[in-house]
Amino acid sequence: MFPEGAGYRHDQLELREELLPEQRKVEPANAHSHLAFIGGGLHACVSYDARRPGPVYLVDLDGMHDGTPRKRMTTIVGYNREVDVARTVIRVPVSPHPIDAVNLKASRVGLYEQVAEFINHYGVEKGRVRIELAAGEQFASLTVNEYETLLMQHDLAEVLRSPLKFAAEKARHAWNDPRALPAKAIGYAKYDLVRALNRLVDAVGLRNSRVERLLARTLEVPASRFLRTKRSVDLLVSDSTNPGKGMIVEGPYQTPILIQWRPADAGTRELHIALTRFL
Repeated sequence: MFPEGAGYRHDQLELREELLPEQRKVEPANAHSHLAFIGGGLHACVSYDARRPGPVYLVDLDGMHDGTPRKRMTTIVGYNREVDVARTVIRVPVSPHPIDAVNLKASRVGLYEQVAEFINHYGVEKGRVRIELAAGEQFASLTVNEYETLLMQHDLAEVLRSPLKFAAEKARHAWNDPRALPAKAIGYAKYDLVRALNRLVDAVGLRNSRVERLLARTLEVPASRFLRTKRSVDLLVSDSTNPGKGMIVEGPYQTPILIQWRPADAGTRELHIALTRFL
């Protein structure tokens, strides 16, 4: 679905205003890895029962960059049980547009400030914060990823509008690997069918008509089915960097993100926040 170098805006480093000139020289073009993480429903923070048989897999989607493997760091915390400490509900404003990605770390949301207050008030040194969509929230999901404007507002938006877009952009490369063509052909055909019907709608003047809306509904591939999106994310709380003072542990570019592919009726989305303590 997300082949490398398929024309992602995130990979056009000359447009990345948040990067310094020296950073642009070494920044990897890895939009496909970000989208694969989101679309595959992978987690940045998980809990496992130590009695569970079999290994635990840490998956890296970037692989090599300029001949050098990307470096990753993970934190492992052992505990016997988990107890609830505090819970709250917040409503996050979202745009009226069908497709939106909201940075839940942004100060205007207030989530991180409230969680930090909980952690300090209850003295949690090791624990977990769970962010979960309310049961009634539909056509939305949560993930932890880099909140970069071109990635969130362009590449991810393109995926939600047309999940097969980037795969179709790379269709010509299937000829270089004939064995892969049969498995991919159906996916490309679905995308081409949508494009063909769009041209038909334009040609006969039916744009924005009931006919077009009916066609869109008939051919729609809901993101909730096509992408393995999640309704909750977990964030680790630890005092590893400042003993006695717990705080959220995350990578330098990790951010909890709320994604929607249809507008919310009230212009907001309800999130349930739970803080627990490891014992």
